[in-house]
Amino acid sequence: MKQYNKWKRMSEIYDNAQIFHGGITPSDINQGALGNCYYLAVLSAMAEIPERVEACFHTKERNSAGIYLMSFFINGVVSPVIVDDHVPTIYDRPSFVSTKDGEMWAMLLDKAWAKLQGTYARVESG
Repeated sequence: MKQYNKWKRMSEIYDNAQIFHGGITPSDINQGALGNCYYLAVLSAMAEIPERVEACFHTKERNSAGIYLMSFFINGVVSPVIVDDHVPTIYDRPSFVSTKDGEMWAMLLDKAWAKLQGTYARVESG
């Protein structure tokens, strides 16, 4: 039986999940079922200069607790966000954004953005 909308840790989805693997590029990002292309376009633009993406992360290595600290600038103010590494899945793959090679950076930033907005539903269509 197929699993719909089950939350899984990224390490359960990818054998060798890492925050960054093989460099950050715009082509790493794959949009899923969530209509947040406006946000993924921003991530892609940031990925043109990988240091911009890396600067968002205070936690730069995968950890067994699955807890990650990132920062966003909201109206010019640094806003720290803590998220775990559980993401919604469908058919045992991430439902929303995913990346090649099991990189976690885009999924973690996507989850942090949704947390700042209160829910994934609020990031739909901007």
